[in-house]
Amino acid sequence: MPSQHAFLSPSASHRWLNCTPAPHLEYGVEDKGSDFALEGTLAHAYCARRLKEMLELSHEEEDAEIAELHDRFYAKEMDEYVDYYVTTVWQKYLEASDKTRDAKLLVEVRLDFSKYIPESFGTSDAVIIADGMMEVIDFKYGKGVKVDAKDNPQMQIYALGAYEAFSDEYRIESVRMTIVQPRIDNVSVADISIKNLVAWGIRILRPRAYMAYRGEGEQVPGEWCQFCKVKPRCKAIATKSMEIVRRFDDKDLLTKEDMEKEILPALPVVRTWLDGIEKYALDQALSGVDYEGYKVVAGRSIRRITDAEAVSDVLSRNGYSTELFLKPRELRTITDLEKLIGRSKFSELCGDYIEKPQGKPTLVPVTDKRPPFNPADDFAGI
Repeated sequence: MPSQHAFLSPSASHRWLNCTPAPHLEYGVEDKGSDFALEGTLAHAYCARRLKEMLELSHEEEDAEIAELHDRFYAKEMDEYVDYYVTTVWQKYLEASDKTRDAKLLVEVRLDFSKYIPESFGTSDAVIIADGMMEVIDFKYGKGVKVDAKDNPQMQIYALGAYEAFSDEYRIESVRMTIVQPRIDNVSVADISIKNLVAWGIRILRPRAYMAYRGEGEQVPGEWCQFCKVKPRCKAIATKSMEIVRRFDDKDLLTKEDMEKEILPALPVVRTWLDGIEKYALDQALSGVDYEGYKVVAGRSIRRITDAEAVSDVLSRNGYSTELFLKPRELRTITDLEKLIGRSKFSELCGDYIEKPQGKPTLVPVTDKRPPFNPADDFAGI
């Protein structure tokens, strides 16, 4: 998989479409990455290699990534999620082949977006090209945030790039954008006509992209700030967060209307800003920056035994019964068992012995797709 990234990458498009100065402000700031991202990279490599093997294509790049990351991030459950994605893509390819004899499945295909975004390019996980409808498929290994294909700018940019690359060979009238996120059972699909897709590219994407490329426009804070590398130092998000507090300077207590109209809608932005500030200040302090009135201390630490066998041997030789210092054997956690056995197999074997209590009540906007909390469910079956 190519390691280079465009200045205006599709994966960050949600951010720079809303806050056009963001790419210039973030330029040069180190992206430290995370173990979650590397785990996702390994899963992507397995997916690509499997599909390329089925298509009898070279997969040397994937082999190299797997060799580098396998020992650190592989778990048995990954096989199940890779199988799900590969089966989904292959089934879609077979269906397209039934309609168009020369349908193509392209894996890890490099796409050029420069018609709409200056000097921009990217790699799509899978593209199925056929007459009538083309499909762009994206594999998401993360499970923290559910990703929707509808009105997803990253997917629409991939769709534009694929259309520009293959419209001369096939009669493409619409694009289906599919996100496969197997760890949370999410397969999101959205269709868009080529007419509407190109109109979005010309009227919205291209002008905003050129503004972002030139560093023009105003900083606009919002939920897209979550992964911004400079959010701890962004004056716009700081100003917006502090203004919410100053708005109520003349009040002793907040009303229900204050909560509905001002406080609750602002929580995601304020929370991401405060979390960013806290992490940034700690990183700076650890690197030697002195914040007057603050110091770095060691957090709570838990003692641990470095050699369990040696401790057991010492206690036994000193006359202590093993019943006093050894616990009975414990079953591993459900998460550990699923990683070792695979989620589907574990569910097949032990599903009758697993229960999932109702989750902790959480207040979310009415646009959230989860059903409303029903306290009566706690008493179901009684």
